[in-house]
Amino acid sequence: MRIYEYAKEKNTTSKELLAILSDGGFEFSSHMAVLTPEGKAFLDKKLVKKPRAAKKTVSKPDQEQKKKMQKSQQKEKLQKKERPARKIEEPKAFPERREEGKSLQKNAKLAVRAMSLSSAAEGLGQPATAVILTLLKWGVVATLNQILAEDVVLRLAKHYGVEAEVPVEEKKKEFEKKTLLEGGVLQGRFPVVVVMGHVDHGKTTLLDFIRKARVAAKEKGGITQHLGAYEVEIPQGGLVFLDTPGHEAFSKIRLRGARAADIVVLVIAADDGIMPQTVEAINHAKNMELPIVVAINKTDKATPAQIEAVKHGLSQHNLLPEDWGGEIICAPISAKEGKGVDHLLEMIVLQSQLMDLKADKDVSARGYVLESKLEKGRGPVATLICQHGMAKVGDFFVCGNTFGKINSMINSHGKRVSIAEPSIPVKVAGFNSLPEAGDFFEVVSQQEYRKARLGKREKKLDIQKVLATGVKGDINIIVKADSDSSREALLGGLEKIAKKLDKGFNVVHSAVGDINESDVDLAAISGSQIVGLHVKAESKAASLAQGHSVTIKLFNIIYKLLEYLQEFSESKKEIKKEVKRIGEAVVLRVFKIKNVGVIAGCIVKDGRFSKDGTIVAWRGKTKVGEGKIISLQREKKTVKEVHAGFECGFIIDGFNDWEVDDRVECFLEVAEEK
Repeated sequence: MRIYEYAKEKNTTSKELLAILSDGGFEFSSHMAVLTPEGKAFLDKKLVKKPRAAKKTVSKPDQEQKKKMQKSQQKEKLQKKERPARKIEEPKAFPERREEGKSLQKNAKLAVRAMSLSSAAEGLGQPATAVILTLLKWGVVATLNQILAEDVVLRLAKHYGVEAEVPVEEKKKEFEKKTLLEGGVLQGRFPVVVVMGHVDHGKTTLLDFIRKARVAAKEKGGITQHLGAYEVEIPQGGLVFLDTPGHEAFSKIRLRGARAADIVVLVIAADDGIMPQTVEAINHAKNMELPIVVAINKTDKATPAQIEAVKHGLSQHNLLPEDWGGEIICAPISAKEGKGVDHLLEMIVLQSQLMDLKADKDVSARGYVLESKLEKGRGPVATLICQHGMAKVGDFFVCGNTFGKINSMINSHGKRVSIAEPSIPVKVAGFNSLPEAGDFFEVVSQQEYRKARLGKREKKLDIQKVLATGVKGDINIIVKADSDSSREALLGGLEKIAKKLDKGFNVVHSAVGDINESDVDLAAISGSQIVGLHVKAESKAASLAQGHSVTIKLFNIIYKLLEYLQEFSESKKEIKKEVKRIGEAVVLRVFKIKNVGVIAGCIVKDGRFSKDGTIVAWRGKTKVGEGKIISLQREKKTVKEVHAGFECGFIIDGFNDWEVDDRVECFLEVAEEK
């Protein structure tokens, strides 16, 4: 039985059980650890008295409660004194016998950080073989050069009685987590879970099953192209899921999703394994120091060997699954059929309980913009998620380069709300202009709002300045998208493909919203074509574009748009040409025909002669003339080419003074060979 299963059986929390076990001298790494018989017996004794004491304290007066508290404190003191004698009751699977694990160095200190096993052994004052054996007893297989995680190093230090020295940066982080913001009171909040993974690995299908909403059907081509935040109510409690797109063009959006989250759910298709965006998601989670829960998806059509292959791939990125002796929870699921999803949610809730997530609701609301777009009738709107404080309708705010007053808020269920608590995503209207995804949002006083408003200066589009920034030969384009994150992803994709092309792109203008008459006018002046992602062209703009011969291309999938631009750029690529000698001939006879000209009768000795070629005539070693072929004939018929071994006659422009035995070379401009 694992600790979390025992907690469920006793109707308590895993965190509480871990604290009780720690006080009793038992060391377990996490709620996923297997509870030993000794540990279970200890918990049974501890938890038997707990309900009775709770019932008595409720019914007795205050004085009796104080007496009971004093008695319980005395018992705890006695238990603490007796603990050294109870070491024989420690779990057999994780022996903590100090006799075997005494450090060879007196007053040794070990800086706790990720390090190789050999470095850890040296710091602990122990032979490397002894450390390897200790880890084997704990179910961890490690070699001399293998990097040990910080928690493993800390546990080794405790085992060998070496003082653990936590780096100053870590102490600072812990202090900042525990410090109350602006003197407020921290209160529990919903955990924010970001769903990451490679394209088409089943992220949206998983959320679709959890939320019972047809999100996958609404996404063009089955690909999520926006960052969405969804509030979900499940039996275990409330959760907030962030769904980030898997296509590589949305790398920046995924990074923003990770910054606003508490837990990462890494979705990996069992039949596909670890892919480039999977590795990217792992790196983002590690950089943000977020715990990872792995959902191995598509198990309905995968073999056990494929599932094990995924776990092996995770171990290569220092993510050791818990059934391999590590601490990474791996939940096999089928998002399509819903199998294993309840277990996955339970693991997420357990992880969040251990993190003890809290927020300060008494401070001014502050958080991040996840998404922004223009909506008909509402103007610029943005999806926000507050980290602290509660945003209210009527609040003034500043956000990046924008500002405004909250006019309305809509939650993830489409209902209007007047207050947005921490971790709860809402779509806010009231911005003076579109904010950018990732901008910091903060509620301010009316006075600060007025300062921001007075200091705002609208920037007018200077066409000549924009065009001057482009490189000569670049293709001018205007980019329109339905949201700021889509626009940014598209610009990032353009920059990436432009590096591979001879002709790049000069983005004359990029904005959010449908294609209008101003866009067409600008395209006509700058010689640009307009590309749109998830937008349409207004009727007047379409008519104007036809009149000005402006090209408008609309797309619903980003990679289709990028493919089109790449093909368009390659079609405009200038073909480099070179003049190449293609044949040689010798003059046999010279014919002078009235009203026609002088014809040189030749036999082609080498290569070929082409009608499009240029002739150079040599008499001995002296060049006597050259010119473009006007007419090429063989057997009194006009031909395009004459090959070696055949006779022909030709007339060239600019030279008539032919003699028998003149040597003739034919040159042709051809595409340069790569």
